[in-house]
Amino acid sequence: MRSPKFVVAILAAAALAVPVTAAIKAMSLSELMGITTETAQVRILEKTSFSSDWPIENVTWTKLKVQGESLRTGQPVTAELAFLGSHDPADHYGTSEMPTLQDTRVGAEAVVFWFKNPDMPGQLNQVFDLGGVYRVEQGFGEPVVVGKGEGFAFPENAKLADVRELVRKTHLELLAAQAGAGK
Repeated sequence: MRSPKFVVAILAAAALAVPVTAAIKAMSLSELMGITTETAQVRILEKTSFSSDWPIENVTWTKLKVQGESLRTGQPVTAELAFLGSHDPADHYGTSEMPTLQDTRVGAEAVVFWFKNPDMPGQLNQVFDLGGVYRVEQGFGEPVVVGKGEGFAFPENAKLADVRELVRKTHLELLAAQAGAGK
């Protein structure tokens, strides 16, 4: 009887010794913009949650209604966005990859990255996880995008005006690269 328990103990110890890697991939601004379809400076107007059986059974999503300006094109934007998880304690459903509560408060201003996911219930736009929402705060008399550290599109705090220029420049570079690849 001791042999099977001993073998299980050895296998468990070996499994614990294997290094674990994080599921969140570090992405530069260019990489993030390459996989999302919109980047906008927005004000969060509404925040609700809903249950769904997509992508797996019995998950909770948060839906944000936002309004603002596309940083890629300069056009006005009104959109409904969703991310997996909820900050509402009644939902009992959070994920480590969802944007923070502070970044997604109603009335808050943010820079948001999203993409059109054709499989998403209700055809909502999907926010790109933790690195998809960057809070905008007033700092020393001007708006500042709050950075999220190494490995994110904006690792450090940056003036909103500088972020706007950088996003537009990156957008134009990506368009030029796509046009060049199509030749």
